[in-house]
Amino acid sequence: MKKNLLMMAAVMFGILIAFASCDSKKSSKSSGDDDEDETEQVEKTSKKDVALKKVASLEDIEALADYDLDDLDISELSMDDIDLDDIDLDDLTEDQANALLQLVMMVGNKELPQDVGDGMTMAAIDVDDDAVSFVLEMGPDALQGISISQFNMVFNNPEMKEMMMQQMIKGFEQGDENMKTFFQVINTANKDLVIKFKDKNSGESADLTLTAADLRRIQNQ
Repeated sequence: MKKNLLMMAAVMFGILIAFASCDSKKSSKSSGDDDEDETEQVEKTSKKDVALKKVASLEDIEALADYDLDDLDISELSMDDIDLDDIDLDDLTEDQANALLQLVMMVGNKELPQDVGDGMTMAAIDVDDDAVSFVLEMGPDALQGISISQFNMVFNNPEMKEMMMQQMIKGFEQGDENMKTFFQVINTANKDLVIKFKDKNSGESADLTLTAADLRRIQNQ
């Protein structure tokens, strides 16, 4: 039994590393675009008419807390316009992190589904009071003959789950900087992380849940 679990977990390790290391596909911008961006942070005209065109500073994130996100016009905002490279995320408060995650959900879902390789598709992002959830649709190439019920068997085994968390740490060390940043924001928001593995053919799914405490431990490794 344990041998079978290890074989299934080995496949999942590869999936998790691919997930943690997925490319952001962030497009480059000319210096002229950068100059224009500096003048296009958050345009405020009224509570009902707020055009958000870029988030690139702690002040931009703080401004999000002043509005119901439903009042924001994000029609011109893409994931490329949420640029956290120059923000010291250690200064981010829990409330700011939660507001930022809500924005990422709204903007990110406009750009999904997206092929992330190895037979997987990022289908949706969801944020609620307790967790951030990714829906990862799995084709036959990704599943490699493993059923969703077998996924659940591995996820419910504490030893296997611990091994997968360690593999995720390695994936983050080798992976995309934007993904590592996003996981730091989830950590600051004190939310759980749920990765929902969904079989594209059957529609069945299995959830890998990492608690906020798990994420803090991964972040501090």
